[in-house]
Amino acid sequence: MTANEASGAGRAVRAAGRVLLGLLAGAGCRPPAVTFPFEPVSSGDRRSGFDTDGDGRADFFLLVNEDGRVDRIGYDRTGDGEPDRLVHLDAIDRSRARHLVLVLDGVPFDVLSEFRAEGRLRVFHAPAAMVAPYPVMTDLALQDAFGDMPAPGLQARHYSRARRQVVGGNRAYLAGKNEPYVRLIQHRTGSLNDAFTYLYPKAVFDKEINDVKRLWDRREHQELVAYFVSSAGLGTRKGKEGQRYALRRCEQLIHQVLFETGGLVKVTFFADHGQTNVPCRPVDLSKHLAEKGWRVTGKVRGEKDVAVIRFGLVTYAAMHARRPAALASDLLTHPRVTLASYAEGDAVVVRTSDARAMIRSTDGQTFRYERVRGDPLKLGDLVGETADGRALLKATVEAGHEYPDPLYRLWRAHFALAENAPDVLVSLDDRSCHGSGFFARQVSMASTHGGLSRANSLTFFMSTAGRVEGPLRNEDVPGAVKGLFGRPFPYGR
Repeated sequence: MTANEASGAGRAVRAAGRVLLGLLAGAGCRPPAVTFPFEPVSSGDRRSGFDTDGDGRADFFLLVNEDGRVDRIGYDRTGDGEPDRLVHLDAIDRSRARHLVLVLDGVPFDVLSEFRAEGRLRVFHAPAAMVAPYPVMTDLALQDAFGDMPAPGLQARHYSRARRQVVGGNRAYLAGKNEPYVRLIQHRTGSLNDAFTYLYPKAVFDKEINDVKRLWDRREHQELVAYFVSSAGLGTRKGKEGQRYALRRCEQLIHQVLFETGGLVKVTFFADHGQTNVPCRPVDLSKHLAEKGWRVTGKVRGEKDVAVIRFGLVTYAAMHARRPAALASDLLTHPRVTLASYAEGDAVVVRTSDARAMIRSTDGQTFRYERVRGDPLKLGDLVGETADGRALLKATVEAGHEYPDPLYRLWRAHFALAENAPDVLVSLDDRSCHGSGFFARQVSMASTHGGLSRANSLTFFMSTAGRVEGPLRNEDVPGAVKGLFGRPFPYGR
């Protein structure tokens, strides 16, 4: 695409966005569906009262137990500002209640924890930390969370083994080719809106949450699973401020369905992955490799050919070449590349500029971490030569390690995650991103995701139906929900 073509395309996107923004603002002149008050009109240590009818007096109450959790709701029927009808939420049979599942795109565990520390979202049991697969991308994270089939590639644009060339891109993205899990859930906004969620994220999110409430009100499903792609736009454009807005609006929706159902609802809430929450600067790895003598191309035929996947703006990069070790060596000379990995026989080689190790597994559960030179994953005493994957997940999350669950995630990225695994993966530092130059010109990036680091990787899972002990992997979500409700998740499978 030439500079003039890119400029014209950018103007077209912005013009279409202004039209969409007008449609979102009007939304068919329908009043908003989510109208519950954001803040209580009265509050104390153990009780908050909300005015739902606009008369200035509290008529609905959230009552907190000794653990700081809302375990009862109350209604004032007499108008004296005191609850005279109480519902014990824990006494309601989970199998008899409706189940609302809210899934946000890109909210870190730390942001959720900070929000809850302020007394918010207290209808939930304590959250579990959850680690997304690597690379930290929505399609991969949600295929795990919904227990669905592997995606064709790490993103909608990827290198096809069968066709021996780069395939996909915007059309494949819009057609949902890399997200088959959408058939299992009830709400995922039309993919045509996705581009505009990065230009007008608040307007798109507001439309989404009202659409979900209207879908809930139609009572077509005992379990309604809603995935909000627009929270990704809020985080990308506004960082933590945008993520907190998404949490606040979800809390508003949750309080409203509790009020309207008399407590006959259980809510499960999680996000697909974390976010860096620091601005990033695009890096041009293709230019760097060209300077090293590589030929950047869509078809890998020669010894110095490399296919570089550029899509979105993320903190990792996937590449394909006949000589992955040589390619990794040249990539590691770039100052923004923190680590590189590639398959060699039955092992994953992970390297930094001054260290190298091999990761092996024959069962996907236990791993050998062979430190050839140094300790590229900085695991130190957390792991010996052999490690139980689950034990290392727990140890790295609880220790606040820079790379949570690294052996399993790196091994899986090359052997057991997507059908078309990359030849080489690189993680960038959190202040750098790689991908579409066109996207970089349209959107200022306050945050993104993709790399192996903790900020990218760590998100949350929690439910009003019961506490789930963490840390979890995204793939644990179906089992965790089944443990709470005694039925498969998603229920409509």
